Amino acid sequence: MNTEARPIVSTTAELRRSKCDRASFAAQPRLPIRVVLDRVTQAYNIGAMFRLCDAMLAERLVVTGVAVDLTKRNLGQAACGTQHWTPWSQAPSAVEAVLQAKAEGYQIAVVELASNSIAPEAFAPKFPLCLVLGGEFDGVSQEVVDLADAAIEIPMRGMANSLNISTAAAIVLYQMSRRAEPAGA
Repeated sequence: MNTEARPIVSTTAELRRSKCDRASFAAQPRLPIRVVLDRVTQAYNIGAMFRLCDAMLAERLVVTGVAVDLTKRNLGQAACGTQHWTPWSQAPSAVEAVLQAKAEGYQIAVVELASNSIAPEAFAPKFPLCLVLGGEFDGVSQEVVDLADAAIEIPMRGMANSLNISTAAAIVLYQMSRRAEPAGA
């Protein structure tokens, strides 16, 4: 007979009780991490990035090169409502978004397999940090890679050469969020 206390899963109501209201949440400091999407066009993937940026308290999500329609069903399903309170903006191109971030003092890191890529745990971020993630088929554009201060890769030990953008972003954003100070702290 097992006498150890078994963990009990929290209910949705219990989880919601621990959250502040949306107005208070909007005033909370966010991590100095901006996420730029380069050539990401699928609504589901954009929605998943809203949800991930919310979970990691990224300061902003920047969607480039595609008009975002928050009413798209796939986007809404993947975002689970986070598209309504995650700070975000659109830019005509990733190059433009990266140049703006550079001008504002951000270190630029692309998540891409490149000749000089390093693993997330080996990367030493300088904040504020701008992470650029590429599209489902073509990855980060060469023009953006050329502007980057660093390239981060997730070692692929299996036969596939890539991960879904939200999976790759989760791995890298989690690593970076552990090293970031909340804004204003």
